[in-house]
Amino acid sequence: MDIVRIYIVRHGETEENKQKIIQGQLDTQLNSEGEKQADLVAKALRDIPFDICYSSDLRRAANTAEKILVHHPGVRLESAPALRERYMGDLQGRVWGNFQGLLSGTGETRETRHPESPEAVTRRAVVWWNTTVVGTSAKHILIVSHGAWIRLLVQGLLQRKAIRAERGVTVGRCFNTGVTAVEIPRERGIGKLLQYGNVMHLCGGDVVEDNADELGINSQS
Repeated sequence: MDIVRIYIVRHGETEENKQKIIQGQLDTQLNSEGEKQADLVAKALRDIPFDICYSSDLRRAANTAEKILVHHPGVRLESAPALRERYMGDLQGRVWGNFQGLLSGTGETRETRHPESPEAVTRRAVVWWNTTVVGTSAKHILIVSHGAWIRLLVQGLLQRKAIRAERGVTVGRCFNTGVTAVEIPRERGIGKLLQYGNVMHLCGGDVVEDNADELGINSQS
């Protein structure tokens, strides 16, 4: 069977990740640890013959993608706003702990309004997937995005029965530079979730335990 293999990578660590600051769609940058993480995931993926790379247009994702593509000269990098992290409204730039327990299923609190709902992020991610990835002529695709976006995309594909998880593969938190691998048939059929958020390339190094942008969707997991 002719298959397409997709590698979905979360960006490297930012200072905001480390401080548990909600980033959402703020355009933050990798910190020194994030740069190291990006170099390590780039090394881990250096032998994958990517045909194309899609990245969120936020710098933390784009810079991670650029580091990976150092090992893949000639592979085109396409910037895709649809791959942006969940928009968190007035919560962006604020410390997560100040709002823990207040977020409702819609992501609103008594103090803030207008974050993007998990359902809206899922729709955004799945529509992009269906229009860009499904039916592609590429054989190996690299996607670089964000923790909540990746989780909601994968959950959305599982719920829609577009993919099924291989035995032992579960969806949980996606740490910085975690690698998720999906395999889909080029023709019609159900794809496979081969791995989720793999960080073996970090060799036991520190990872940020909490992703502030992802914590508000725990009810969705």
